Amino acid sequence: MITKSHTILIVDDVKKRRQHLKSMLLEREDAVMEAETAEEALEMVKQRPANLVITETELPTRSGLYLLQEVKQQHPETEVILTTHNASSFSLLQALRHGAFDFIVRPIDTSEILFNVIDRAFAQIDLRRQNRTLLAELEHRNQEMAQSLSMMTALSEAIEKINSAIEVSDLLGRLLDAALGALHAKRGLLALIRGNGRSHFGIKMSRGIAADFVQDHPDQIPEGLLLDIARSGSPMVVPEELPGYMAGRVTIAEQSLVEKPGLLSVPLYHRDRAIGVMVLFGHAEGTPFTDQNLQFLVQLAHHAALTLEKAGIIHQLKRQGKNDKT
Repeated sequence: MITKSHTILIVDDVKKRRQHLKSMLLEREDAVMEAETAEEALEMVKQRPANLVITETELPTRSGLYLLQEVKQQHPETEVILTTHNASSFSLLQALRHGAFDFIVRPIDTSEILFNVIDRAFAQIDLRRQNRTLLAELEHRNQEMAQSLSMMTALSEAIEKINSAIEVSDLLGRLLDAALGALHAKRGLLALIRGNGRSHFGIKMSRGIAADFVQDHPDQIPEGLLLDIARSGSPMVVPEELPGYMAGRVTIAEQSLVEKPGLLSVPLYHRDRAIGVMVLFGHAEGTPFTDQNLQFLVQLAHHAALTLEKAGIIHQLKRQGKNDKT
């Protein structure tokens, strides 16, 4: 299907011929520009690229063949049609070798031949454009598939490390390290609920966080952004800059936590009961966090919950075995 509203540049030093072509092209929906010389035409396409150039071969100072070569070198996507009163086999061969789309012999008495050549040129232009779009979409999908495969591989490796943990503290440490490593986060922490309810959270462990901040809040995180995130109880991704309502909640003490760009957080559960939250700050490579990153973190936290439950069952069985022996 031919896309309408292309731009056509007519190049001819004879005004009468230019006007004749232009009057034909007025039947179409394409934008039309005019130039008298090759130099003027090159300056015009530099300012406003044309989809199609229709040029006379015999121009003053520089020929239409020269214009063809320059246009194809500077604007490879632009098609060029040459017009002449004498299409010798040599000149035709030269034009085609330098990338001319077609050759039209003057006089052009009717628009039928002209429009046929123009439509074929535009069809080729549009086909190339569609192919570029399809290739870009394919490349994007391939990148997404590669990223998904990379995330799946990283998730599998992280789960394997978590599953080998025996002690709860070891499990949580491996969980945090796996998340930081796979998602390339600069810093992160685990905060666990202290007491009943969801109002009190204390920092259990951290990586890349200032030691004094961690040591000052083992049992109670103060009011601020971090506590808001912990209390939300929902997975969260902030790709880059903190939105205004979140930025306004950052306390002076928390300024050392927030690392650009973005953050990720996910609640932690044990036997369907919320026990805390994991928060990651700042992508080490400077790229935004994505929904795919958040999904990875959710799945990792889910497997950690399963491992935590399994560890609890094993611990109970060991205690029961000791009691049976006594």
